[in-house]
Amino acid sequence: MPRTPLHEAETESRAAFGDVDGWEMPKVFANIKAEYLAGKGTVAAADRSHFGRLRLTGAKRLDLLHRITTNHVKALGPGHGAETVMCTDKGRIVDDLFVYADEAAATLVTSPNMAAAVKEAIEKVRFRDDVQIEDVTASTAMITLFGPESGRLLDWLARTSVKETKLHHWRRVQVEGVEVTAARTSGIGGGGFNLIMEAASGNVVWRTIFKEGESYGVNPMGAEAMEMLRVEFGVPGFGRELTEEFNPLEARLNDAVHWDKGCYTGQEVINRLDSRQKVQRLLAGFLVDRGGVPEPRSRVFIGSDEVGVITSVVPSLDLRGIIALGYIRTAHDAPGTRVEIKSAGDMIGAEVAAVPFKAKGHGPAP
Repeated sequence: MPRTPLHEAETESRAAFGDVDGWEMPKVFANIKAEYLAGKGTVAAADRSHFGRLRLTGAKRLDLLHRITTNHVKALGPGHGAETVMCTDKGRIVDDLFVYADEAAATLVTSPNMAAAVKEAIEKVRFRDDVQIEDVTASTAMITLFGPESGRLLDWLARTSVKETKLHHWRRVQVEGVEVTAARTSGIGGGGFNLIMEAASGNVVWRTIFKEGESYGVNPMGAEAMEMLRVEFGVPGFGRELTEEFNPLEARLNDAVHWDKGCYTGQEVINRLDSRQKVQRLLAGFLVDRGGVPEPRSRVFIGSDEVGVITSVVPSLDLRGIIALGYIRTAHDAPGTRVEIKSAGDMIGAEVAAVPFKAKGHGPAP
């Protein structure tokens, strides 16, 4: 399995490595509970270098992205960014993307292992547009700070004010002499920052975060704690909730869809679903009855009627039980609705819940 550029520093941080999306990455560090609580209450740092990164140059780079994804990205100026979705011509999800625009280039962050597929999809429609695409995943690293103290910690590390940066916009800062692109993000832990740097400098930045961040309550976060928080905060994950089986409206990615931008791949289907109120299923949470642990892809029933599918299942420390994400028909998506999940021949009781889940104790940040 490939390793990320942070492997050396993560070993020093006592990481227990395992398979994460086909990469050898930290599953857990010294204390999974501390990782989980830091991500909700203070700040946690996670290696997300396995997410893809593409660099687009050429005069038509944003125009091209504008024509093939859901959001209004062609007018993004330097320091601006946006979330946008690449869809099939049937309006189904290919990938959820983040665009960070600069004067001479745009950085596109893809889901894990999706850089090559997204690059190929762009090249198929590039024709004679002045756009060049370079896969810079291997030559860069990405660390994400999650949690309510992430902005204050980054301000300290960068020795400048970054925490008020608007969602998906970015600043170029220095951390221990390393040039870092710091982009505001949302979702897990209530928000944070993606930090992108040259691969050779990744270990320096990782070590600096923990050397200088102790007073902010920083902890390293492995994949297991991150998956717990992802599900608790209702963030759809690639290959689970984000697949070509679903569309952006079903996945509650409405903020990544611009309704007045004109044509893009899949636009006709998505606009028709919205204007005619034809979205028939939505991403939802499920509180699983004690003792039950359904498998992903289990089907959801009300009586004899199949009404949904489970996509992700995790234990929740705050909710003290098993929780899940999945899709359910809109007629049954009200929180509190009782359902049964058919898993390995067993019927497991559960209750539909709003996402983000309302946790006990350290609840999701606003």
